[in-house]
Amino acid sequence: MKARDLFGLAIRLIGLAFLYQSLSAVPMAIAAVSPGFKHFIFSNLFPALLAVGWPMLAAYWLIRGAPPLMRLAYPDDRTGALDAHPAGASTAYRPQDAAESRRQMPQS
Repeated sequence: MKARDLFGLAIRLIGLAFLYQSLSAVPMAIAAVSPGFKHFIFSNLFPALLAVGWPMLAAYWLIRGAPPLMRLAYPDDRTGALDAHPAGASTAYRPQDAAESRRQMPQS
């Protein structure tokens, strides 16, 4: 493994720690908003959402690989696994690509 891959793995592991923190705060947030589920306490809604929400957003960003952080740490390395197939890119075979490559091949 290269240093870039190890750094990416460390980022994702930190993301898992944030995910755990967020999920462990859910019962506390539910109890703060509606203790005993008898009534709803609106003043505790924002702190409860904050206790669960920001670690969840940080976990989502870090588990995805934190692309800006990776670019900051490795600005010149564009051949890594994270940049090989951008999100949504299709790696399926397309007949028009094959036809285009045949047109570009030199004839002997």
